Amino acid sequence: MSPRTTGIALLLYAVLSALMRGLSLSVPVFKIPFLGAAVFGWVLLALLALAGGWLVWKGQRHWQLSPLTLKQFRRFRDIRRGYVSFLVLLGLVGLASLDSLVVGKRALAVHYEGRFYFPFVTGVLPATTFGLKDDSETDYRELQRQFRAKGAGNWVLLPLVPYDPKLDTPETIEEVELREGIAYHVHDSKPFDGRAYTTFRDKPEQKRQEWVFRHGLKQGEMRGWDQNNEQVEKGVFEKGQRTAYTDYSEGRAAALESQTDGKMLTVVYPPSPPSRRHFLGTTSSGGDVLAILFGGMQQSIIASVLFVSFVFFVGVAAGGALGYFGGVLDLVGMRLIEILSVLPFLFVVMIISSVISPSLPVLVGVIAFFSWMGTTIYIRTAVLREKARDYVASARLLGTGTARIIFKHILPNSIAILVTLAPFEVAAIITALAGLDYIGFGLPPEEPSWGRLLHEGTEDFNYPWIVSSAFFAMTLVLVLVTFVGEAVREAFDPKKFTTYQ
Repeated sequence: MSPRTTGIALLLYAVLSALMRGLSLSVPVFKIPFLGAAVFGWVLLALLALAGGWLVWKGQRHWQLSPLTLKQFRRFRDIRRGYVSFLVLLGLVGLASLDSLVVGKRALAVHYEGRFYFPFVTGVLPATTFGLKDDSETDYRELQRQFRAKGAGNWVLLPLVPYDPKLDTPETIEEVELREGIAYHVHDSKPFDGRAYTTFRDKPEQKRQEWVFRHGLKQGEMRGWDQNNEQVEKGVFEKGQRTAYTDYSEGRAAALESQTDGKMLTVVYPPSPPSRRHFLGTTSSGGDVLAILFGGMQQSIIASVLFVSFVFFVGVAAGGALGYFGGVLDLVGMRLIEILSVLPFLFVVMIISSVISPSLPVLVGVIAFFSWMGTTIYIRTAVLREKARDYVASARLLGTGTARIIFKHILPNSIAILVTLAPFEVAAIITALAGLDYIGFGLPPEEPSWGRLLHEGTEDFNYPWIVSSAFFAMTLVLVLVTFVGEAVREAFDPKKFTTYQ
């Protein structure tokens, strides 16, 4: 892809993303800039449009890379561990960009009464759209169950993981049915273990009877209530057979049987283990672990882009100015960096979290405020080295202006170090966000977070699927990023591939 073609692609993406946003359409890939704060999305689109316009105007027909740069890229590709890790990371980024096509509570398509609807693009659709009486947003999982039960030709196509990463607690009440005297979940072939109850037909919130089941058989205490929630009976069961019974109602308990709705229900208290409905189980609040991991990956990608962009922009600007102009500017700038580097980062975050509920851009901004100094020092050192070389002195003798010397000669030869720093900066922001969420000073509780999953999993190891899922996701991404960073550093290391004579 040539520079001009790249510029056209950037312009088209910026225009289409802005158009989709203006039409309130949530199209995956094109809504990526707005996954964070809206203002940052518009700023990002503006930058993409400017970069695309500049490439179309000034770009050449082909990329003109130096032989040394091409050799470095070939060396990186030959380091299989880093190159494969880079491809896997690109695949994860591509998967995250699909967004609601893969993970989300809104249906991909609904066919109702001969018409098609696409809720994952159009957004909120009230339940009345599909013949229901509720005016709130449609619960598409429940709508799918109703359509399947009626079998009238209507259908719902849900994403692969039909749960939202944010505040989407699944239903905790399931039906239990008796098959040849053994209790099962309606959608399960294993005998039911736990408590199950019946309710009154005209008062469904009131329990009628409750039993304890072990391996599908009634085992232990049974209790019964009337419509006023007064206990009217008590029994004991042993392997499905009643061994004791007490009637507190003087015969009224038997008459209440005709008032039940005939269904046996159970409350499934989260967290629940991995199943066909929840591939990696649920959390203690009922959230789907896989959906939260997916949302956490999206948060990490957005945070990495914002963090690396800010740190590198400030680092290059400040480090270049300090290194080139030197003197009083360098003296004052280095003292300022020394002061900022000793500020207590965690205390500042705690103060901000106690005053406001920090969003992702705010949190990334705070972390970046304490992280740009390292890049600045690296760039300052590189600029000081390049400024002393003969080609800079020759350019000055030829009357070349300061701006041209900085942007045409010094910076292009100084910022190569950013290539090796980028993977490690990505790892730094991922671990920083996870650490803040782990100790409770990160994103709001409703936001998906790997750190919060780790915290919840380590609080109670009775639910190993929570901590193991979060640990594996973080470890996988950090190992991939580290492999890429090591491969880039090795490929771009002049000491390893240069011979001085």
